[in-house]
Amino acid sequence: MYHTGITSPPEIHSSQFEVLHIPTISVEFNNHHTPQDISEFLKSKPVAIIMSKNAVSGLKNWLEKYNLAMDFFGETPFWTVGEQTHQHLLDELRLESWHPELMTGEGIIQSLVEKHQSRILLISAHEPQQSFIEGLTSAGIHFFHFPVYATRILSNPEFTAQFTDHENNFLVCTSPSTTDGIMKSLSIPSLADLKTKLVSIGPTTSSAIRARNGTVYHESSEQKISSLYSEIIKMDFCHEQP
Repeated sequence: MYHTGITSPPEIHSSQFEVLHIPTISVEFNNHHTPQDISEFLKSKPVAIIMSKNAVSGLKNWLEKYNLAMDFFGETPFWTVGEQTHQHLLDELRLESWHPELMTGEGIIQSLVEKHQSRILLISAHEPQQSFIEGLTSAGIHFFHFPVYATRILSNPEFTAQFTDHENNFLVCTSPSTTDGIMKSLSIPSLADLKTKLVSIGPTTSSAIRARNGTVYHESSEQKISSLYSEIIKMDFCHEQP
């Protein structure tokens, strides 16, 4: 089992699996907006949307850089994409947030339209998913992009050396960008011809796999790494039963 995300995989108590942690991405926390830039946009009373756990960490880094606390944002409501991002924001910055039932960019846009919200402060990576940006534009939602980190796609020589493409192996994709890292590391134009089973942390990552012509073998029922691994092990065990 090849774990391609940055965060280490959970400890697996199974003789059936060996988990290799071979990241295909890295993250750099950097930003260029000043507090004045952000405060000017906050005057328009937007919703602040945090797209990922990395965005939470990047926001915390920005606040520390300028010696600010979360009260800088005043009464601005915060939305998050997914339960894990919601929890990370609560843990790191002690801030409650709301997240849509459909935990994808599409779910965010749908909820913004339903709640008649037309302005957002988008706290995300330097290069957010293009489909999300296009969706915001199509829905007539004005956004101020507040990038707080950059995702780097890696060509990981360790991954290249250790990868064996076999139907009994698994590639664990923990974000859309890990799929690009897989293709870059393996020097392949798409995921179409892989025999290795592709498993996904959630719907956004599954969409990225399919967009790269891959087949999603399994999508986690919860956007948690521990849940994903438990499901894979249970599913594989069931398949082996006579």
